[in-house]
Amino acid sequence: MESLIKIKKEFDHNLKNEWEDLQKNSNINFFQTFKWQKYWSQKCGNNIENIITLFYKNSELVSILPLNIKKKKFIRILNWNGFPFSDYNQPIIKNNQKLNSDDFKFIISQIYLNYKFDNVHLLNCVNSEYLNDGKFPSNNLSKLIFFKDETDSKIIQNLNKKINYEENRLKKNFKYEQYVDTKKNKKEIIDFFILEKNKQLIRTRAWNYLKFEEYKKYICDLIEFDEKNLCFSCLKINGKIISSHIGYKFNKNYYYIFPVYDLDYKKYSPGNILLYKLIENYRLKKFYTFDFTVGNELYKNKLNNFIENIYEYITYKSFLGFFYYIKIKLKMFIKMLLFKKNL
Repeated sequence: MESLIKIKKEFDHNLKNEWEDLQKNSNINFFQTFKWQKYWSQKCGNNIENIITLFYKNSELVSILPLNIKKKKFIRILNWNGFPFSDYNQPIIKNNQKLNSDDFKFIISQIYLNYKFDNVHLLNCVNSEYLNDGKFPSNNLSKLIFFKDETDSKIIQNLNKKINYEENRLKKNFKYEQYVDTKKNKKEIIDFFILEKNKQLIRTRAWNYLKFEEYKKYICDLIEFDEKNLCFSCLKINGKIISSHIGYKFNKNYYYIFPVYDLDYKKYSPGNILLYKLIENYRLKKFYTFDFTVGNELYKNKLNNFIENIYEYITYKSFLGFFYYIKIKLKMFIKMLLFKKNL
């Protein structure tokens, strides 16, 4: 069986046609859609080299791998498009086809012939059967609610009493408004997210991606992105937002991506109230899943009824790449120890 790859550097019309034809006949998540990948590339792709790889068998397009090469000091790293906003990374694979480990090795070797790099480092990998010996479990897990009868009784009903109590307190003390999947307040919701997320990242001493202009622009310009698949929601008291969320809808799945709340109103649980309103909204709309996406936040443990492992993959192609490989392995080992300690 003859295999070959083609590499595209631009999200042009020809790539769009091939990608969206394949997309219709594959099992992907929102982050692998052509529209999202192009948007990410326009906002965050200034310092990368696109290596969008189309894989063919016997002249039939089997898979597209949205990759790039990024230079990090003295090394060149082949990785997925989408950092830091793609929670799930995978190839787009045609439904009646498979991408196995030999195919993946062939693809990487062919890319390397034309575009030398030091490492392959793939984060947040799902549906990762094609990955070979360099794969290992990430510390992150994906947690979801699959909507079904037992979900309604066990999860939704347990939430209902607590949330009704918290919501009634807000109604009693303030002029209370809720907007779920609204066309209103979009600019206000984005501004609120940037303000409160920046505070949170500083307070928790986490990596603050909002300090980078391209990542901040990604958030700010979401208002222009995709009205069909983007969801803006918020709670207001006395005309002021106290919690908000920006999420994605795709193929009857909801992705819980950008939640924030005003810490001054923590005692009223505005984040939990809005989360419940979102879960209830998409349950009633007969969505298949409510996807909390990657992360080990404690509140997700109480709500999910399904957990999926997330994988990381790393290998090296050069002497310099070997040192980067060792550094990442040590870093992951320390994270794993800390993760187990906190369980």
